[in-house]
Amino acid sequence: MNKDILDNIKELPQFNLLCKKKSNLLKYFESCKRNEYDEIWITLHTNLVEYISPDNLIYDEEKSTLLFKEENNRQYLLTSIVFVSIYLQYLHNKTQKKGITFEEHFQILFCKLIEIQFMLSDKEVRLSFGKCLLTICELNIKENEFTNNVKINLLLYLLWKYCHIEGKVTDITKLKKFKDFCKYINWGISERTTDSFYILCSYTLNLPKFYETSDGKIFLSHVWSQNESIAYHLFNKFVHNTVLLAHNHIYHYSEIIYSTWRNCSEDMQETIYTQIEYLVNFSLKCPIKIAARFREVLSIFHTNKGDKDINRLLFKIYDPVIWRSLMCPNWKIRFNATCIFQLIYPVVDPGIKDINYLQEMEKAYNALLDLSEDKNTYVLQATAKCICYILSELWEIISHDKRMRLIDILINKFLKEKSNECVRVEVVLGFCEMSKNPMIRKIILKIFDRIKNLINDNSLRVRKNFIILILDLQKYLNDTFSYDIDFKELIKKLTKDFITFNVQSFIKKMSYMKYEYHDKLKNKEMYEYLKLCTNLISYSIWKSDIKEQAMKCINLLNEYPVLMICISKFSTNVNLIDRYKLSSVLFEITNSKLKEENNFIMLNKINQDKQDKYLMMDTNYNKNVYINNNINIILESNSNLKKRYIRYSTLLICIANFLKPRNEVEIELCYSEEIEEFLKMKFKESYFVESINTIMQPFYFKVLKNIYLDHDNYYMNIHKYSTNQLNNLYTMKNLYLCKTIIIPLFFKWKLLNIYIIDHLKFLNISMECIIYNINKCISNVHDQYYHLNIDKHTYQVIEQNVIELINKHKGYNDNTDMLLSHVQNNNISEHKNNTIIKLNNNNNKNNINTQNRHIHMSNIMFDYNEIKDASINKQKELNCLIFLSLVVKKKKYHHILFKPFPYVIYNIIYKFNNFLLHIFHNISLHNFELPSHFLSPYYKGGNQTNDKQNIILLILYNKKEIKLYIHIYVSFFFLFHSYCTHNNILYNWNDLIQNTLKSIEHISNIKFKNEIQIKLYNVTSREDLHNKDIQQEKIKWANYTKSIIYLITYFLDMVEYTIGMKMISIDELDINLITYNLFLFYKCYEIVCETDKEIKLIYFTVWHRIYSFIICMLNLGYFEKKTEIKLDVLNTFFLFTYEYVPNTYIESFMKKFAFIIKEKDIFQNFLSNFKNNSDVLNYKSNNQRNQIQQIIDKIIFQKEKIKHNYIKK
Repeated sequence: MNKDILDNIKELPQFNLLCKKKSNLLKYFESCKRNEYDEIWITLHTNLVEYISPDNLIYDEEKSTLLFKEENNRQYLLTSIVFVSIYLQYLHNKTQKKGITFEEHFQILFCKLIEIQFMLSDKEVRLSFGKCLLTICELNIKENEFTNNVKINLLLYLLWKYCHIEGKVTDITKLKKFKDFCKYINWGISERTTDSFYILCSYTLNLPKFYETSDGKIFLSHVWSQNESIAYHLFNKFVHNTVLLAHNHIYHYSEIIYSTWRNCSEDMQETIYTQIEYLVNFSLKCPIKIAARFREVLSIFHTNKGDKDINRLLFKIYDPVIWRSLMCPNWKIRFNATCIFQLIYPVVDPGIKDINYLQEMEKAYNALLDLSEDKNTYVLQATAKCICYILSELWEIISHDKRMRLIDILINKFLKEKSNECVRVEVVLGFCEMSKNPMIRKIILKIFDRIKNLINDNSLRVRKNFIILILDLQKYLNDTFSYDIDFKELIKKLTKDFITFNVQSFIKKMSYMKYEYHDKLKNKEMYEYLKLCTNLISYSIWKSDIKEQAMKCINLLNEYPVLMICISKFSTNVNLIDRYKLSSVLFEITNSKLKEENNFIMLNKINQDKQDKYLMMDTNYNKNVYINNNINIILESNSNLKKRYIRYSTLLICIANFLKPRNEVEIELCYSEEIEEFLKMKFKESYFVESINTIMQPFYFKVLKNIYLDHDNYYMNIHKYSTNQLNNLYTMKNLYLCKTIIIPLFFKWKLLNIYIIDHLKFLNISMECIIYNINKCISNVHDQYYHLNIDKHTYQVIEQNVIELINKHKGYNDNTDMLLSHVQNNNISEHKNNTIIKLNNNNNKNNINTQNRHIHMSNIMFDYNEIKDASINKQKELNCLIFLSLVVKKKKYHHILFKPFPYVIYNIIYKFNNFLLHIFHNISLHNFELPSHFLSPYYKGGNQTNDKQNIILLILYNKKEIKLYIHIYVSFFFLFHSYCTHNNILYNWNDLIQNTLKSIEHISNIKFKNEIQIKLYNVTSREDLHNKDIQQEKIKWANYTKSIIYLITYFLDMVEYTIGMKMISIDELDINLITYNLFLFYKCYEIVCETDKEIKLIYFTVWHRIYSFIICMLNLGYFEKKTEIKLDVLNTFFLFTYEYVPNTYIESFMKKFAFIIKEKDIFQNFLSNFKNNSDVLNYKSNNQRNQIQQIIDKIIFQKEKIKHNYIKK
């Protein structure tokens, strides 16, 4: 039998088969004699050495890994480990009272396995061998050098396993169990096992999953306390990590060092004491933020200072350094020392006698007084916090006189630090903490009159925290305390802060990048202040019954309307049910008042033929677009009526705010049957229907937006009206109402997704039509062929394109024919086309099996009968563009906008991106040439054929359409890109970015024939042309050039965004050429347009857009490199800045340039030499030159004056 075993060991297949017969092998080990064991171990060792010889291994220097060349060698090692583990299991099963002693040859073999598994970069080998180590250590074995080595390697294995990504909590438990094996490590001696143990232990300090567990902390503190060598090795890593560690992990480090100090032996006490001393020095002498981290590490000692041992330690460590640090000339050390002094006060030897104890207390008290006289603001801030903390924690052991002296310092010194807001804030925060102590609270109530003016402090933080203090003390103050507070001043500040809050919120919510940087606005503190302040002011209101509450609200609204809005929006000290009851009473009062004779005009129907004065994309919104001229005149002429209008509109706003749920719990409550019945009874649909087409409609609909009732059962007429409004957006009526009320209302009713899908379908078809019509040869461009004039052939081509689009995107579940499941596989590969879009009209290219198709055609395609009427399509197109431009601005709609058909969104982006590339490429292919007879009366013949060839098909000509299409394209591009990134949806964006860059290059490369004549052309000297054909031709060219101007002007949004998002390098742009060409297109328009009003309108459109574009590029760092060359853009800008541009605009532009540009000397030199720049001045009129030179001289004079005053000082 033994011979068979030995023979099997020599060959891998037989050896492997032997190990699989585990039960047979265990029986063999039971019958085996000692000399037979020796033969087995010698044979296995000999064979193993052959298999693991250096020739069979390969070392990868790049990855620093050692692996087997051949798998057979590796398998032999694994089988050997299995064989040994079976033997160890046999020993484990064999009960022995005496300690087991391993055979010498087994020890040699096992040491060889330890050596090879340690060197190899093989996870499976290590895990398999680790089980052998565990089994040995669980046996009853006699201690010797071999077993000690095994125990050390077990610790190394457990540490390695947990540091590996698959580490488990059970491994830490085992480390804690075997932590006493650390005594076998040769501390301080550089050898393989010791060095590895040091490295792995220090690495565990990088693993939160290790040191956050209690067993991990116990193991680390045990290792730390074993020897000075490992203690300093861990301490160095500990200090390094403390500087970089997340704040919420520092406390775990604190517990480790505390546990180490608590449990260390006498031999190690001095070492640990020295290390804690180092931490104290770091907390005093490091920079403030880093010092705070080390204070946090020491915090566990400070919070347990009632313990005698800790008191002795704190005194021993701090007494030699704290007093010196408190008087240090360096204010940062004084600041750090004060922060520590707060936690260790009074720093008295715990073993001192009573008399001396009082003297030492006096020393600490005097140190506080000295700190209160410090000249540094930050030290005073720390001192204020220190005094408040000491009073709060040690009130009982401080004498009455000293307590009052310290409170007097807080009130008469620190609270009067007008220039030091942070000091006052710390005092108020300290009072809030002290008010929790009943004994101190009595003192605060007595001194309340001395600090009550803080409620109107100039600092928002002081006011906010003082209101917190009042709300905490409210139940203890007498009923007349409100008379002691100047609420009028508070209301003024609250009104101002509320308006500021709304302005800041508006700035943060703006959809588009502004061209001047805004600081990051932190509204949270302002929000908290408004909430606390309204709770304080409205405290007395909510004590009374509902009717009295309503009367108080109306009285308050009459006197302070903004305050009442603020209370309704922010107050949190009244529950939802009570707010609903109050809202119903206020709503009833409003309805009855509006039906009175003197108010009834506010519910009169107004003229519905009037369109909105401002489209939603423009910069201004007018909330009163629903009011016709007659109503406006009446309101302006009748001041009493205007006051009542403001009163009742404000009251409806307050009702809407009261009805709005504040959190998720209240939202759930809104859907309860009790609330539903209450709302159905109190907020009837008739009130809202009566408000339609009146000046009160926006305010009634604000209320409606916050009523949680179903549209099918309770608001059917409102639903019909709202549906009609959304379907008639193209009329430009009620855009503001649709944006702010109807769309959110449909979102709440879960109807918005249907409208979004329908409009996306139509936009996709419109985009397909644009692409289809690009290559159509249309002879009469003047007719401006409408791209949505769809015949049957066009429909078939579009349908085939949609089929191909569907065919590329499998894996969608279409059960509802509406919303599809999320994208599973969205990787789209599109063929890049730089110059022209090639359409594949081959209907037989892709045969689609409709039974296997996952996406239904009905989801993204209309029937022909639905889109065959061009006039209806025009309305649908405008409606679609307006609706999607409103929806895309709100982030909360993005999920239902992008999720159903992400491939359709990408298709729209991709196709319009290629459309723009195609247009700009075709414009740049030939020199842009106006008919010669437009430039001079001597060219009356003109080459009509050549003139027609110069005009390309633009597809989009109308300003409104161009603006909306590019607005949606830019919005979709960046918002959908962000959505895809967030949801790990993959599309090919690089081609689109490259196309955008090429479009920019094409705009820059446009050349103009007769460029000098165009620049010198004087509009005032042109002759009137009475020839009808020429006039018609001019109209055609005017429309054509105007469309190009709009395309480039609105495309600049895309340029700004791609640069702002760092998708395109700013150095790849030549802004001067872009602005120059855009201005030249304007000059062409100026030549062919016959209306001065239209000319000025287009001029200011172009001038303002170039103005904002240059400022945006300046903010994004365009002029940081090669400033001198890039300043040519100013020459271009001045060349086309006419005399009727207001001086204030030009001055503002120049001041922003002077402020932002870094190379001031180059810019100053450019201004100084402007007169000598003949290349620019030759093309300017005298009025232009004089105007710009005056502004430049003024700026230079101001700079010289400032410089002269500085030198004089």
